[in-house]
Amino acid sequence: VVPLVSTSSHNNPRETHTNNTTTGCCCSTSRQDEGKKLKWLHCTLYRNNMMNDTAAKTDTEEAHLGWTKKQGYILSGGGRAEELYTSDRGFPFVETDLPHYHILQGDTHATFRDWTSSKPSCDLVCGAWNRSLFVGGWKHSSHREERVYNVQTHNLFIDLRIPKSRELVLVPSLQKRGCTSLKDLTPHELCLYARQHVFSGFTVLESEKGRPVATRHHCIDWNFVGVSRPRPNKWWIEVDDAKHVSCWKEYAYATDDHGQHYYFEQWDRLKDGNPKVARLALRLSANPKKRKACGNNVDNDDDNDNNTCAPPAHQQKDGVFVLVGDHFNYMMSRKFTSSASTSTSLATILVDLVDMAVSAGDLETARSYLSIEAAHGTVSSGWKLDCAIPPWNEGTELSSIMNGPMVVHGSDIASCSIEWGGEIWDIYDCSFETIEKLKGYLAKV
Repeated sequence: VVPLVSTSSHNNPRETHTNNTTTGCCCSTSRQDEGKKLKWLHCTLYRNNMMNDTAAKTDTEEAHLGWTKKQGYILSGGGRAEELYTSDRGFPFVETDLPHYHILQGDTHATFRDWTSSKPSCDLVCGAWNRSLFVGGWKHSSHREERVYNVQTHNLFIDLRIPKSRELVLVPSLQKRGCTSLKDLTPHELCLYARQHVFSGFTVLESEKGRPVATRHHCIDWNFVGVSRPRPNKWWIEVDDAKHVSCWKEYAYATDDHGQHYYFEQWDRLKDGNPKVARLALRLSANPKKRKACGNNVDNDDDNDNNTCAPPAHQQKDGVFVLVGDHFNYMMSRKFTSSASTSTSLATILVDLVDMAVSAGDLETARSYLSIEAAHGTVSSGWKLDCAIPPWNEGTELSSIMNGPMVVHGSDIASCSIEWGGEIWDIYDCSFETIEKLKGYLAKV
């Protein structure tokens, strides 16, 4: 707060009064009264400013806590998606189109692998993208409100979205206390932490009525807690230039009664987000002969290769890494502790589940569902992370987070695999023509 009254000697009312008493000035009493009034005004303004600052912080926190629900409102066209996206209105879909269908079936690895050869390449919107505008219903958001890094290869993708309000209502407190894990967060901070988003999976690109249309199938999803989204993650694509795409628009597959798409997003290519420079997509292998663990994602010291107590398919260990040009995203699935509840009967999305768990004092369950790790970074920075779900990971090199470099095994691209973080990863997409070029590129990680 900037004081309205200077504290220098020639303007300080108290000092002015003292000097005037010494000289016997006849106006000393009036100046003293004036000084009291100014001092009262100064204190009142200071108090009001402090109250305004508190109110502003409260408003920012309330906006942050409402961020996820606002995103859902926009995406559903103001809550009308289920009403508009129906067969009766000319927008049919089947159960296998739903974004979480294959997660619940436990067949994402087999299905995605088959699609790499049987489905068209998603080359039209391959790249690293920023979302400059998101509109639906009567609300919108933009790059001014959130940091978005959507890295799409020819098949796999990771879409990372973090509200900038997080840097105001959560990060300063975490930095002040030196927090480096979810166990360091207070119950209220866990609720604030839940308000962000990231998901990964496979994008299937097709054509309908002469227009490109994409359907995304998820394999790891921040918001998913066991209940599938009731409508496909399917949208039309409109590009600015089919030969040199620098930006494109994503339109909801269904339209309203006026023929308008009930939501749309504009995506702008990030600097150096060109797939012609470099392109790589990896996924944690599901092959038990390759994996060191059996796939059980419960954090238990007794885990071993003979453990047969596997969790539900959507709670098993998974990971995705995608790179296009200078940009990369990585994502690792949740780690459930043995004491965490995996029941999803109380909530259908993550923020509600975390809020309920915190209210019930079940912090282990809240932390387990918040344990997804994901981040964006650039190769040119030395593979450092600049935007991460756990904010304490920002500024850290990727190899430190994953406990080591990527090591390529094999003699050719078609059959090779990558060892990373004590696990084996399978290659889904790769622009490097030879194993030597891939090894040379990844040796810098």
